[in-house]
Amino acid sequence: MTTYSFSRGFRQQQDVGSAVSVGAAESKAARAEEKVRALSDEIERLLMITEALWEILKEQHGYTDDDLAHKIREIDLRDGKLDSRVAPSGVAQCPTCNRTLERNRSYCIYCGQVVTRDPFER
Repeated sequence: MTTYSFSRGFRQQQDVGSAVSVGAAESKAARAEEKVRALSDEIERLLMITEALWEILKEQHGYTDDDLAHKIREIDLRDGKLDSRVAPSGVAQCPTCNRTLERNRSYCIYCGQVVTRDPFER
């Protein structure tokens, strides 16, 4: 009888642990879905902005869709591969001390030089 109580108690403890794990996984999945929705909304907003800018360029400067396609291909091939991806930017150097700059900083951590980043840097 003691063995039964022990195994029953152990099983209940496992069930509680499983419930916590399932609950945590469901919570993580819900947060991930929320992030995906937010990213999807941001992509849609950026696509609309891009489309508006392209229409302005076509209307005011006479560019064509072929001009755009040619420029996209040119940018895509900068890394030597036609793969619809832009190559990551190389390692940037501080203009003052020539040390490697950290990507997420707007200044050199070694000499304090403020660095203006290219807005399209990846």
